[in-house]
Order: sequence, then C-alpha cells, then structure tokens
Amino acid sequence: MWRKWLNHWQKNDKSLLAKVRHTIKLAYRFLTYREEMFYYASSLSFYTIFALVPMLFITFSVLLAFSHFQDKIVDVERLILSNILPANAEVVMNFMNTFLENGDKMGVVGVISVFITSLLFFRNYEFITSKMFNSKPRKFFDSLMMYWTMITLFPLASVAMVYLSMSAQEILDTHFKSLVYSQAFVWFVTCVLFLVLFRISANKPLHKTTLFISSFVSGSIWFVVKNLFVYYVTLNTTYSTLYGSVSIVLFLMVWIYVSWLIILFGMRACQGVLQCFALEKSLTQDDMI
Repeated sequence: MWRKWLNHWQKNDKSLLAKVRHTIKLAYRFLTYREEMFYYASSLSFYTIFALVPMLFITFSVLLAFSHFQDKIVDVERLILSNILPANAEVVMNFMNTFLENGDKMGVVGVISVFITSLLFFRNYEFITSKMFNSKPRKFFDSLMMYWTMITLFPLASVAMVYLSMSAQEILDTHFKSLVYSQAFVWFVTCVLFLVLFRISANKPLHKTTLFISSFVSGSIWFVVKNLFVYYVTLNTTYSTLYGSVSIVLFLMVWIYVSWLIILFGMRACQGVLQCFALEKSLTQDDMI
C-alpha cells in the first residue's frame, strides 16, 4: 500500500513539476517576446547612442533660454547625466560639454541629420512598443505628428522635471536633513515618468490599475538597478584598468541596454497581466485610461 502511494505521489510530483516548468517556459517566452526582447533592446540602444547628443543639445538649449537655470546649468547637467550614466557622471559631463559646444556650429545639413536621427529612433521605438503591447502601429502621418510632438515636448518635459526636482530638493534640504526623502522623491518622479511613457507607447486604452502597478514596479526596479549599477562600477576597476577612459563609453552602452530591457520587460508584463486576466475584453469607460 505504501509503495503504491509512493509511486502515485512521485507520478503526481513529476506531473506537477512538468506543469510548473511548462508554465515558466511559456511566461519566459511571452515576457521576452520569444527571446526577441534582447535584440529589440540592442536596437534601441544603438539608436539611443546616436540620438542622445542631439536630444541633449535641444534640452540644454531650452534650459539656457530660462534665466532661472542659467546659474544652475551645471547642477542641471549633473542631474540629467546621473540618470543617463549613474557612474562617472562628472567625466561624461566633460565629454557632453565638448559635443554640445560643437552643436552651435551645425548648419542646415546638421539640423536635417539630427531630425533624421530622431525620426529613425522614434520609428524604431514605435515598432518595438507595438510588439510589446500587441497594438497596431500608428499610421505614417500620425506617427510623424507624434514624433514631432515628442521631439518638441521632450525638452519642455525635461525642463519641467528638472525644475520640480530642484525645487523639491531645496525644500527637502531646508526642512529635512535626510537623504531618504530626497531619494524617495526621485523614485516617485521616476515611476511617474514610466507611467507616462507606458501610456503614450501603448497606442490603445489600458486598464488603470494594471498601468499604475506595472509602471511603478518597473520604475522601482530601474531605480534599484541604477543604484546597484553605481555600486558595481565603483567596485569593479577591471574595465577602467584595461580600457582607461574608453570604459566610460562601455558603461554607458551597458546602462542604456539594461535600461531598455527594464522598460520593455515592464511593457510586456503590463500586456501579460491584461491578457492573463482578460482585462482588455472587459474594459469599461471607468477602468481605461
């Protein structure tokens, strides 16, 4: 009797393990979009490297137009670049300043090339995000209007984010002498930016709760990974010893790739929750956003 029960338990246990493995495999294939996620992140990283300097040039040009930021431009640069490359932000700032100074010498050809670079980036981004959310890509003219809006609003949104961050930082430094409050505010702003990014990228109605949870979880993961990345780069001196100053470029490329992976995984997880619980079919006007 005991032998029969043991054999039955082992069969059920194997069956259960097989089901768990199968479920994990299906979840992995879905979240990674049949393992194409890693190629998508590489593609976005490639375009980001080319579009980074032009977008920063536009952003800092808009910032310098505001008298409030002219005396704090160094702090603003440090704040923005610390999120683009958490480690060695000071060194990257020197490189970026050189590139941005040369940006004043751009002619008509340079402006056109910047526009084409930005257009290619957004076109590639929309194609990939439509895969993540299983949504239809926008039509060409709708995409063109969307790209122009994002190119125009990105500097303004950066200005608003920087202004709010610096204002909140001053208030927190005045009333609270703790780093926790400052980091909490940065975390909150990061999560809000993820929420806005997910909503714009989806190109379809989303469930409010699912959108809020997925964006805040993704933003939290990105925030934690950023601090871990700083810790890793600080301790690991192998690449700095081997490559010297070139290691900064390597770290920049790695961080951009990791950031895109987190963003794409967050988008795919949001779509996975919608499909798993059939929330898209039961969406009401009050539930969608």
